[in-house]
Amino acid sequence: MRKFNGYEQAETFTGDYERIIPGGHICVILKVVVEEKDYGSLMRIAFDIADGENEGFYDRQFKRKQQNDSNAKWPGMYYQTIKENDLKYFCLFITCIEQSNSGFKWDWNEKALVGKLFGGIFGEEEYMGNDGQVKTSVKCRFTSSVDKVKEGVKVPEIKRVQGTSTSTNYSQYGQEVDLNSDIPF
Repeated sequence: MRKFNGYEQAETFTGDYERIIPGGHICVILKVVVEEKDYGSLMRIAFDIADGENEGFYDRQFKRKQQNDSNAKWPGMYYQTIKENDLKYFCLFITCIEQSNSGFKWDWNEKALVGKLFGGIFGEEEYMGNDGQVKTSVKCRFTSSVDKVKEGVKVPEIKRVQGTSTSTNYSQYGQEVDLNSDIPF
C-alpha cells in the first residue's frame, strides 16, 4: 500500500461528535430567504446557537462538514410557513422575535430579522438513515421568546418517522416541510 501524504498530521476520527441538548436555546438569525409556494410563503431561516455550552454549534458542524464536502449546506435551519388564511403560527414567530429584541418592531422586511435573537425549543426527530435504520437528530422544532427559554421550557416529545406505529401527528403545528430538501444557502 502506498503512503498517503498528510497521514501523520490527519486528525483521527474517534466516533465522538457534539450533539445539541434537547430543550430551550437562545438562537441568533444569520440569514433569511422567503420563497413563494402554492400555499403561501416559506421563510427559510439560517440560525446558530447564541449562548450557553452549545454556542456556535452549527458553525462548528458546518466547518466540519465542509472538510469532506465543499457543497455542504448550513445545518441550523428553521422553516416558518406563512399562510394567508392561517397566520397564527407566523404571528407567533414574529411575536417571539419582537419580545426577544428590545425595540424591534416587524415591518415586513425579512432582512431586518438578521442578527435578531429568538428562543428555540429543540427536540429529537426520527429520520430514516441511508442504511434503512431509524435514527434521531435534534432540531429546532418550535420558537419562543428568549425570556421563556431562560425560565425553562418543556422538551417536546420525539417526532416519529411517518408510518411507524408510534408516529405522532404534528399537522396541528402547521405545514410540515421536508427537512432533507435542498437548501439554497
